[in-house]
Amino acid sequence: MPGISHFSGTSIISELGDICNYTKASQIIKFAGVAPYHYESSQFTAQHTAITKKGSKYLRKTLYQIILPVISNNEVFYAYYTKKLNEGKGHRCAQDHCIRKLLRVIYHLLSTRQPFNPKLLV
Repeated sequence: MPGISHFSGTSIISELGDICNYTKASQIIKFAGVAPYHYESSQFTAQHTAITKKGSKYLRKTLYQIILPVISNNEVFYAYYTKKLNEGKGHRCAQDHCIRKLLRVIYHLLSTRQPFNPKLLV
C-alpha cells in the first residue's frame, strides 16, 4: 500500500498476529485502541469522546506514524480525510477516522489474501 513502508507493514502484521484470531474488523480496531470511547450515564450520552487507548500501544503508535503518508499518497484516504475536516472534525479526529478506515482495509486484505488495489477503495 502506498505510504506504508516494509518496516511499518511488518510492525503492523507482527502486532496483529494471526488474522484468524479476529472475526471482524471492529475487533482489530479495538485491539489497536483507536475505537471511540462510549460514555453514557443515566440520561446523559456524551457527544464528543476520545479513543479508548486500550490494546497495543505499539500498534497505535505505528498507525499514527504512517497515517499522514497514507493520506498524502492515496487519493481515497485524502478525500476521506478532507471530508471529515469539512464536517467540522479536528485534525486528530480526522486522523482517527482514517486510521479506522485503514484497519478495515488491512483486515479485508489479510483475511481474503488479496493484493492491494487502489481502484477497489472507491
